[in-house]
Amino acid sequence: MIVELLQVIVQTAFPGSTLKPGCSIDQIAAAEGRLELTLPEALKDYFTVCGHSREMMDENFHLMTPEKLRVERDHLIFCEENQGLALYGIPLEELGKLAETSNPSVDMNPTAGTKWFCESSSLSAYLLGLGAWQALLSVPEKARSEFPRKELKTLKAFFEPVGTPDVRLGADWIALVDRKNSIVAAYLYHSEMLYVGSPLDDALDEFEERSGLVLDSL
Repeated sequence: MIVELLQVIVQTAFPGSTLKPGCSIDQIAAAEGRLELTLPEALKDYFTVCGHSREMMDENFHLMTPEKLRVERDHLIFCEENQGLALYGIPLEELGKLAETSNPSVDMNPTAGTKWFCESSSLSAYLLGLGAWQALLSVPEKARSEFPRKELKTLKAFFEPVGTPDVRLGADWIALVDRKNSIVAAYLYHSEMLYVGSPLDDALDEFEERSGLVLDSL
């Protein structure tokens, strides 16, 4: 579902470098056996590509390895906010219907609360946006700029969206890449903010000049 798309993000952010290999089929199968459930394809894809990469698993959000996945309050918990302020999980009810709907939703639970809130209607969209977010925060050069949502289409002059609409839409963020200039970006809808990152020293300066945006370094 999203293996090749995650590889695009990784290769753009870390060209020529070798991240630790992802999780093996046996590791993923062992987690399914322990939990007595089938993991959704998008999550298995993330583990396959990024499962042992600190940059992609633990840079800002903390994604749990297959061995640490757990079931709690009718959800499969797979991610937590880096300060432990929120948990992210997939409803068990939806995991039981993967044959009907292979791309379940993602819920968020503030750790101080008991109620779950829908974070994303699409697991694949959540993980692609998260992958771009983790990657751009891992590279040496990173910045952000306010960017009105109504002008989002103009970004196509500088970036390609990662994935077709059926896998990339449904979350609060969207992954973008400029492969030629080694720039990974994540656009956050709720804050109308564009975040960009690159391993190259001058890439963001050149992007700022081409786009006319004012970038604030992170």
